[in-house]
Amino acid sequence: MADAPTPVMFAIVTTKKDSVTGGMAPIFIAEDDQERERIAMWLTRITNAIVHDLHNGTLILTVNQAT
Repeated sequence: MADAPTPVMFAIVTTKKDSVTGGMAPIFIAEDDQERERIAMWLTRITNAIVHDLHNGTLILTVNQAT
């Protein structure tokens, strides 16, 4: 049985710049929810990432780690 791929945090898109600090992923600061969604949409199209909504004004994008 094959192991499942390991998701890796690729980017963070948020409207609340003070709530996200540090880490290895780039942080994209959006002016509003509409811009946050637009940035996440384009990043997923370009990188084939998956968006996860944290329901606090922040989206994280993950990609599966190559084996």
